[in-house]
Amino acid sequence: MTLYTLFLFIYFCYSFECSPGCIGGCEADNTCRGGCSENYFNDTSCLYCKWVDVTDDINEAFIPNGSYCMKTTNIIVKPTWLPEQKDLEDITTEKIVTFTINENSNADSSFCYYRQKYRLGKWFRLDMKDIHTDALSISITKNPESSAFLSIDVTNSQRDAYTGNCLAHASLNETKFETNMLVPVLNPIYSADSKKDENFYYIFVNVKEFKVVTVSLTIKPVNGKTGVSKFNLTQEVADSLAKDLSKSMYVHFSLEQDGIICYPVCIPNIIMKVILFEVEFNGDYSILIDTRGADRVNYVQEFEYEVNESGYKSSKCLNIWSGKPHGVFADEEPNGVSVRIEGKANTRRYFGIMSEEQRANLNAEVRAICPKNCNSDSGNGDCLPQEKKCLCANGFGGDDCHKLCYYNGKWQVNDYSSLCYFNTSHCDQFCKCEPGYSLVNNYCVSNECKNGNLGSGDECIQNSEGCLTNCMCDSSSGWKISKQKGKCVNVLCGNGIIDDLYMKGKFLRKEDCDNGTNCNSFCHCLDGHSPDPNDPMSCINNNISGGAIAGIVIGGAVGLILILIFFIVLLIFVLRYKKVDINIYKIQQPTYYYYIHGSTSAPPSKTARYMIDPIDLDYGNDTTATAIMDTRFERMEVNNYSRNKWLMIIFHTPNNPKYVFYFEPQVLFIRPHSTPKLLTSYMTLHCTTKIRDMKIPYTIWFSKSKSTLESIANLLKDKSFETWTPEDQVQMDKLCKNVRRHCHYQITIKTDAASSTHIDMDELNMSEKPIAEGAMGKVYIGSYRSVPVAVKQFRWESLNDEEMAELKQEVIAECEIMSKLRNPFIANYMGSVTYIPQVSMIIQYFVLGSLGEYLRKEKEDYVKLPYKLKVRMLFDTARGMQFLHENRIMHLDLKPDNLLVNSLYTDSACCIKITDFGTSRFTKKNNKNSEDKGLGTPIYAAPETYHDEYTNAGDVYSYAISAWELFYQEEPYKEFKSLFEIKDYVESGKRLGFDASIPMLLKGLIQDCWKQNIGERPSFEQICKRLVKLDEDAINHLELDNDVSDGRIEEIINNRTQRMQDQLNEISHD
Repeated sequence: MTLYTLFLFIYFCYSFECSPGCIGGCEADNTCRGGCSENYFNDTSCLYCKWVDVTDDINEAFIPNGSYCMKTTNIIVKPTWLPEQKDLEDITTEKIVTFTINENSNADSSFCYYRQKYRLGKWFRLDMKDIHTDALSISITKNPESSAFLSIDVTNSQRDAYTGNCLAHASLNETKFETNMLVPVLNPIYSADSKKDENFYYIFVNVKEFKVVTVSLTIKPVNGKTGVSKFNLTQEVADSLAKDLSKSMYVHFSLEQDGIICYPVCIPNIIMKVILFEVEFNGDYSILIDTRGADRVNYVQEFEYEVNESGYKSSKCLNIWSGKPHGVFADEEPNGVSVRIEGKANTRRYFGIMSEEQRANLNAEVRAICPKNCNSDSGNGDCLPQEKKCLCANGFGGDDCHKLCYYNGKWQVNDYSSLCYFNTSHCDQFCKCEPGYSLVNNYCVSNECKNGNLGSGDECIQNSEGCLTNCMCDSSSGWKISKQKGKCVNVLCGNGIIDDLYMKGKFLRKEDCDNGTNCNSFCHCLDGHSPDPNDPMSCINNNISGGAIAGIVIGGAVGLILILIFFIVLLIFVLRYKKVDINIYKIQQPTYYYYIHGSTSAPPSKTARYMIDPIDLDYGNDTTATAIMDTRFERMEVNNYSRNKWLMIIFHTPNNPKYVFYFEPQVLFIRPHSTPKLLTSYMTLHCTTKIRDMKIPYTIWFSKSKSTLESIANLLKDKSFETWTPEDQVQMDKLCKNVRRHCHYQITIKTDAASSTHIDMDELNMSEKPIAEGAMGKVYIGSYRSVPVAVKQFRWESLNDEEMAELKQEVIAECEIMSKLRNPFIANYMGSVTYIPQVSMIIQYFVLGSLGEYLRKEKEDYVKLPYKLKVRMLFDTARGMQFLHENRIMHLDLKPDNLLVNSLYTDSACCIKITDFGTSRFTKKNNKNSEDKGLGTPIYAAPETYHDEYTNAGDVYSYAISAWELFYQEEPYKEFKSLFEIKDYVESGKRLGFDASIPMLLKGLIQDCWKQNIGERPSFEQICKRLVKLDEDAINHLELDNDVSDGRIEEIINNRTQRMQDQLNEISHD
């Protein structure tokens, strides 16, 4: 037993890739069996070092060292984002500073964010007061013996700033030993109440792992956007690409390591990383530079250098290409640029590839396209860079849109005796056969085809029905490859109609039959049969004797009796058994331990003694995507080719809430010498996720004893690596003595999930801490496919399973409604996550937050808003509410916190977007202990809602309270001590007060909107009309803007924009 245990230990430890942080070995690659040791982040992989919150008071951190995680206690303790002066070293320009980072160095977190928060490094401070150039050149070298991954981070934020701005980031990977950063000289970033008497650049040089490295750092002030081209496209390279248009070369642009940080000449208001490249070629073709394969937003600019009379070299923008898709199909297009560069004689052209991402690394495809400019001057075609080819007019084609020798069934040249039909197999664009093929009757034919055999790529035997001279089915006449090897079948065969069949445009024959009795799959009558005059779809035997007729009569009688017996049995079956519920195929199947010890990987074949057809499953959607929540199925046929052994197949279905794969049966037994067995695979997708090329494993077992196979199945059922015991292994060893063959393979999924609003949680990159909380739940900032989003997670901890399921269905229904609403004044709904218990709703993230964050003095971002902006906000809100009411949707919780600020500028097309309509009903159901009646927030609730009466007029009342709060920028009913006082006050007909400062038009509107009688309140359509007059009247109340500070508004916008960027950086990975 000891030797056996030792064997298992060695097997499990060394059979998989396993992190040193794993306790008890691995059950699969990077999947730990017994959790992670204390230095590691406790997920299933144990690949990452233990995460430490930099805001906590800690005295230790965990840093990678190869595949290990090392603990360090040399932590820099700092009160803000920046260390104290004692942990900074002052540095000056034009001076080389050399230092070493090792295990004794301090560990700290950077203002440029990394997955591994703490890193060993060294801080520097550079005084910028006496620097008057427009850029800094920072040279960094490391000793060649070091394999450290070195990073350099630069910020212009000052000590009292809210956080450090990641102005510049560069790196030296394990194989690179020097780089030069070009960093622009910018104004310092201060806090709002700063004295603004400092101007420093702070630099943090750090290493990714526990590595030793010696670094030399030099800083020089420079002028101008200098930089060295990293890639030169020469005439020789261009001509090489033009010789073979199918050939591509890929150029790697590492902006993280090689990019210069600057304001690009073509986008002078945004800091970007830029890598320069040059192009110099001439020819009648174009060069395409395509970065769409990376699916990341980037830009390409073309510029030229200008030198003035003083010899100063500057840049002038010529062209700019944006990597953001636009147009109707923008959501379906990848990010990235597709730039067509035409040749120019004796001209060197300058380009730059740019990105706002500090760590961007792009692979650009470079290829030649559109030779002879597609002969566009003659009207033959046009160049389509997005498609990487020419689009040719009718009668023209090939790479350059030349006149085709053969088009639309007709020759366009006089002598075609040595030419092949264009667009047929192995015939090139100039109607010449490819090497290895000979010309026969204007077709390109392989040697095997000429000899009556099937060659590689041939579809059918030459001169068989529907088969062309080149052994290809005549698809132009409706012929396709049949299931019977070497034959073609017409697409009309099987449609239940007797059709005329054609070949090469000429009549071939009329179908004998179609899908009837004694009719084969080619619509021919079986041998010895002819078309049935009484049933055109079928065939009958040519000769029927008197005895045969008698036999038919007797057989008919017997058949009738059998039919009666069949219906009786069927009736009994129906009465005894209930109808199968389709929902059973939407639940996860039992887990069977994937036991492959002693097994071989064997695809289906006669050699492997079994066959499964098909093993690539598309569930009927080979050319279309599979809709979410749609249950699809595909039948499979299984053969046992063993002579004397039972076969058992077990499908090890994935247990993943994103989808359900259900096999009926999941465990199948087939006796030897039996006919093929059918099974059905069902698939239900719960979200838009990647499933193409997904593998579902199965195991095959052969034994002479069916009972042995049944025992193995029972032993494996409901077991996993964690629950598999030594006793189970002993029992399996005994059973396997009767197993003659054991192999495994996998089913491959060959379809895609359709685009939908059902989002895959793994595609959401969320913050660890919520940015807001409320009665409804928590809100997190995140990104979904590079788009900033707000993720709302409902707080349903107190619900039981039945209540959870009910509310989940309501949320899904609400999300379906929201997904169909598109209005400028409604927050964009992006989707929801509903396949896990923690239901989430994803909407567009608004950097300026909600209106409620600006209205009360105790709020951090309180600001006095201009009166005209307030009117504009009320107008946008009213237009959004009008849209909701026209679509029969009540908000039920209209208040400033549910009005998202799109802009703080009066002249913007949209200042306010409405959110959270309808979600208050979820809050009410969850709020079991609440004694408050009504939906929504009490201080904004209409009096009738306290009696559960909900109408559009209730939203109008809430709008009035919100308008009062927006104008006065004070909390409504703040002098009241309880909600019960507010309730009694409102139900008695009393309302909030006014002073003399409020314009009469606005006062009158608010008073009408909160009238006690719901029938007297205006509709939002009427409110919109009145707000037009309010807007025109705003110019008469300039005194209301006496305390408005445009500078404060700009400061808030800048701070919130920076805060959002910091939050997104914080959740991004290395």
